[in-house]
Amino acid sequence: MTRILAFDTSMARPGVAIVTITRGKPTITALSHVVTDSKQPHGLRAEIVESWATLFIADHIGKDGFDVVVREDFNGRSSRQNHPVFSAWGAIDQALNKFGLNFTTPAISQSAVKKTVVGNGKAEKDEVADAVRKLTGYKGEFATDDESDAVAIGLAYAIQKGLITK
Repeated sequence: MTRILAFDTSMARPGVAIVTITRGKPTITALSHVVTDSKQPHGLRAEIVESWATLFIADHIGKDGFDVVVREDFNGRSSRQNHPVFSAWGAIDQALNKFGLNFTTPAISQSAVKKTVVGNGKAEKDEVADAVRKLTGYKGEFATDDESDAVAIGLAYAIQKGLITK
């Protein structure tokens, strides 16, 4: 069994998923997201993201922990775009560090996630969610596309490492 903790990181609405792979079959074990208020200062929003991530990890780390912790990469065009995302990255890093965890693999680019999971590096959000459902057999609704994106990040890692096949 492999447990992957995957983050779709942003300051506005980050998502997280746990993808468990048993005998080559991926399943969604847990999903969550948090919404921050853009009118609040970045410092407060980062604290909210850190608190959410800390609570999620605490609720789901269990005795088995996580075998892999992965996130989506981000390359904004300006410091105005980068600052909020990198602040959220730092907040999630802080939450992980409380449990002795770190990101265990390089971040995966958004286009690589889409190409690997959907087959199209420019896939739309609904296409990503559909591919996630197909690969995992998930029948529920995603509260936000950040949740399905987080699953896709975990699945992209699993496919790239040969843990599952499409």
